[in-house]
Amino acid sequence: MDYAVTAELEPPAGVVELDALQQEGIAAVLDRHLALVEGVSGPGDADIDVLDYRITVHPAGASVVLALDAPSLLAAEDAAASVLDELIGESEVLTGWLVAHSEVQITEDEFNQRLAAAGDVGADNALEAAVEEALETSAEPAMDVEHWRARLTELAPQLRAFDAGAFGVEPGEHTLPAGALIHAVRVVTDEIFYDELALAVNNATVADAVGLLVLEELPPCYDHRYDAFFARAFVLSSAPVAQRLTEAAWTPPRTVAEALALRLIINEARVVLEAAELMTWDASEPVFDAFAARAFGDTDHDELYEVDLSLAADAEPETAQQVTKVEAELHARGLAFDQWFNPRGGNPASHPYLGSL
Repeated sequence: MDYAVTAELEPPAGVVELDALQQEGIAAVLDRHLALVEGVSGPGDADIDVLDYRITVHPAGASVVLALDAPSLLAAEDAAASVLDELIGESEVLTGWLVAHSEVQITEDEFNQRLAAAGDVGADNALEAAVEEALETSAEPAMDVEHWRARLTELAPQLRAFDAGAFGVEPGEHTLPAGALIHAVRVVTDEIFYDELALAVNNATVADAVGLLVLEELPPCYDHRYDAFFARAFVLSSAPVAQRLTEAAWTPPRTVAEALALRLIINEARVVLEAAELMTWDASEPVFDAFAARAFGDTDHDELYEVDLSLAADAEPETAQQVTKVEAELHARGLAFDQWFNPRGGNPASHPYLGSL
């Protein structure tokens, strides 16, 4: 029988409220661990399968909904608590966290009714709908459209480097995109810090990590080069881009890394506008295309996303020759990984930390 079990996780004693960065970090840690769980032993060594999960982190803790195939309601609740207790015990990041309670919010009868009503839709869709509803009932209320509109409007004046013309719209219509860019700076910066921590703790690169927030959006051809050291360098490259957005005159990205940081900020701004239901993804495309045409200057980076193979030094023999060729072509254009932090235009000034890359 399939059950949707909701468990509430509480942070360590003394933690009054989780800030935005802590919430993002906890969500990613839970997601990374739960993605690896396939099942747990139940009563009488019965196998209980974990079919799906949903995570919601809020200032007071976290809500986790687990979809389980278990022999009974009680077994499902015990299995959910067992999975989460083991997860907490294995993660240093979650030291001190507790499973406050674990209960089935969608009962067996309710599930059977929904399953029967689903008809040709099938059990998977019915289960997904049940899980979604259970999650919605436990989640914290989100900001509505007008709150987001007010928030982005408040942030918009900080984008001093660009006027309405940079977005290809009339004066006044640029307010929401401008505010979204400033909001996106904060989100991307927090996410880079979290990814750096995750990579450092696991001694990993993006190529072999799961549950990252933003670094996996960089060109995949160099996933094996994005480690914790790179993440710290990337923070230093994103910082001047963010600061220049607030200055009276705009200075385009001086390095490939700065251009990639700006790309992440633009993408997050579009995500924010769509999630807040203030602008659809399609509607935001021409607005931010116009902005990108003005903002990037002559610092190219798009073709890095067109490389469809991993540019690893230990490439397989059958692809080694092609890797060498592509690397040479990128180097000729100033786009090879070892050139990402080199300032263009003959200006040698850069942060000393970047010199050790």
